[in-house]
Amino acid sequence: MINIGIITAKNTIDTLKPIFQLFQQECEYEFLPYEKLQNIKQIFLNNKPLFDGFIFGGPLPYFYVEDVIKQSRKPVVYLDITEKDFYQHLFKVSQKYKGLDFSRVYIDFLWGEDQAQELETVLEDEKPMYTLKNEIDFKNERLYEEFLEKHLNLWREGLIDLSITRTANIVEVMKKNNLNVYYISITKDTIKVKIEELITKVKYDLLKDNQMVVGYIESPTASNISENELTQISIHKALLEFSTQNKLQINIQKNNNIFEIITSFGDLQEITNHFHYCGMIGYLKENLSFDVHIGWGIGITLSQALQHAKLAYRKATSYTESCAFVIDEDERSMGPLGFEELNNDDHSFNTWEEIEELSKQMNVSATQLQKILATMTRLKTNELTSNDVAEVLGLSVRSANRLLNQLVEKNLAKVEQKKQSSAQGRPLKVYTISLLPFECN
Repeated sequence: MINIGIITAKNTIDTLKPIFQLFQQECEYEFLPYEKLQNIKQIFLNNKPLFDGFIFGGPLPYFYVEDVIKQSRKPVVYLDITEKDFYQHLFKVSQKYKGLDFSRVYIDFLWGEDQAQELETVLEDEKPMYTLKNEIDFKNERLYEEFLEKHLNLWREGLIDLSITRTANIVEVMKKNNLNVYYISITKDTIKVKIEELITKVKYDLLKDNQMVVGYIESPTASNISENELTQISIHKALLEFSTQNKLQINIQKNNNIFEIITSFGDLQEITNHFHYCGMIGYLKENLSFDVHIGWGIGITLSQALQHAKLAYRKATSYTESCAFVIDEDERSMGPLGFEELNNDDHSFNTWEEIEELSKQMNVSATQLQKILATMTRLKTNELTSNDVAEVLGLSVRSANRLLNQLVEKNLAKVEQKKQSSAQGRPLKVYTISLLPFECN
């Protein structure tokens, strides 16, 4: 279970506890209270190995140790009021203190001219209120003390009738001095959203090297029920055999004519030779009497991976022959992935990352380059014409010719004139493609 550390002011724990109790089925948690900003860095460093992620009670403690947090690469969020929260509190203040002159109010968490002016436009016919006119130095160890001193000085000078603060650590001191203080707390809904955000971040962090992957296959529809059943049995049997032979950890779920293959990101890399070609497609093509398409989806959650798998499957079925597509967690599409590796070293290509790098250099879509590779695989040749590429990519012949000429300019293809078999007609331009593995600049 996920383990979360909560670094917050001691007097906020009673408020936060009931909200965290709502998430006991999803995470374990422990409060790590502090009294002074100087304590926070050591609290974080001491507990960093013990927790999967951290929640800070507010922006001040978070930004005070921001550099240390970034170096740790731990998932971290901090609680802060939303604009909606703030104006709800402002309405409560105006109801509680009828006739309040906001020019005699000090708010210690609005800093800079822009934030103060934005609030003053809401409070029509009010004189400017007391706020922090300068940006906050979050590395200042005496930040809490200086906040308190500012409040106390304004009260001593008789300039304010109400203090509004987000700094829980100074509230008790002000109350002991019999001063009117209103603490802006964060709403329960806002805290829940932040807890959910951290849980999602932690889950993603834990699954980086083992992300959720779903393969999606639809069985072809036969003319009768018995043939449908035989088709589905043959697909299921072939998938199990492929998994056993390749020692893969996959879970196959069948629902009517749909097969969902649940596996890990590592296994998908194995199946697709790092997104180069799809070995599973090759095995199915070899052992089945009909074409099969696979959509692979990668996601942070199982539902996201399945959604991406269905989208990838639609892309794959736009091709008549067996192939696979992959859509990752960033909705990046990879494919079509053919069923066999190109054996000819003159037009072999190692990884999807290499194709992406080449696409940047050429200003050509990585998907289009991958389609050219798929065309070569399908036609079993690296000699292509503009008509070949236009048909596969759905381009005009002129556009296909422009794309092939770009390959020529980058020394990734050579062009020559070849006579057609028919005595009539002009010679065809034939492009010999050589998408060799290359050194990235």
